[in-house]
Amino acid sequence: MMTEFDDVKRLMAQFDPAPGARFAGAARRPQARDLLLRILESPRDVPAASNLPRRRVLGLAGAAALVSVAGVTTYLSADRTGVSRIPTVAMLRYNLVNGRGDMQGAPPAARAVLLKLAEIADRQLASPVPADAAFKYVKFNAWYLNVAVAQGHTSTAVIPTVVEQWTPVAPSGTARRREHRGEPIIIGYGSPETAAAVSDSTPLSDEVISQVSPAAENLPPDAEDLRQALLRTGPVPSDIPDGYRLVQAVIDLHSEQVISPRLSAALWRMLSGQPHLVYLGATTDRAGRAGEAIAFEATVGLPKRWVLIIDPTSGRLNSSEEILTKDPGKLDVTVPAVIGYKLFLRQGWTADNSATVQ
Repeated sequence: MMTEFDDVKRLMAQFDPAPGARFAGAARRPQARDLLLRILESPRDVPAASNLPRRRVLGLAGAAALVSVAGVTTYLSADRTGVSRIPTVAMLRYNLVNGRGDMQGAPPAARAVLLKLAEIADRQLASPVPADAAFKYVKFNAWYLNVAVAQGHTSTAVIPTVVEQWTPVAPSGTARRREHRGEPIIIGYGSPETAAAVSDSTPLSDEVISQVSPAAENLPPDAEDLRQALLRTGPVPSDIPDGYRLVQAVIDLHSEQVISPRLSAALWRMLSGQPHLVYLGATTDRAGRAGEAIAFEATVGLPKRWVLIIDPTSGRLNSSEEILTKDPGKLDVTVPAVIGYKLFLRQGWTADNSATVQ
């Protein structure tokens, strides 16, 4: 059984230059423990992390600023001399029938695979709603890549996060969202300043939020009606294509709502009629689950690819990934680069907004 952050531990093992097994027992020596404490001491001149907020542009000494765009938090400096390529985490492997496992070339259209997955979802039995159900409960693991660049130094970090949300079954009321953030994992160290910027994170947040996604049980089963319902979620800029909004709506629904097999089938039929969705092939997600990978290329904002990984035996969405496909000239990453993912782990109903589903 996967515990909190197990997926991140497996993911980050590739970056460990000194695996713990190599030094088993070394920390029992007092001299070694004293040395470790000295190594971990923070330099006196390290700026406080609170001075580098990660959610807005801010002028700093040395003409540096921190910006957050499309899931990537970035700390940029006007002085970029000598900045190296930023390390990121490993890509998943996607295997088509012809054995290709990369992201090059033109993948086939996803329509046939999505329709097959819709049929599989339709054959599944829906879980009964308990008589005392008052909240819809979902749990997922996520991480986002933070990047900081200043005065020629670059740091990158992953902030693993476990998210739980309780959304009231009643149409009125507010939802509870709890986020447990793990220790920031620095995968690229540039300087004390940039490392402090990317690792600034509040360990726990617990807040009441307004309901955003439409109630899953009220969405229509017909593909075209469902498409129109998901596109009626509020005003958006005219240059945002429908495909972008629909893929994002699918991810948002799974992040907030209990998705029945019937709704899963309707979602895949809806997306099957959407142009520009392609089939990458079979893969294994970061929780070790088999899936069929469906991708959509975003044409607005950062040049990125969304990947939906769908269980081939149940038709459920297992996970989603965000992949940067082209270097926009500011992040200095080697593309394609994973910039975030979500692993959908639990869903169900609870009697109150503190109980969980196992």
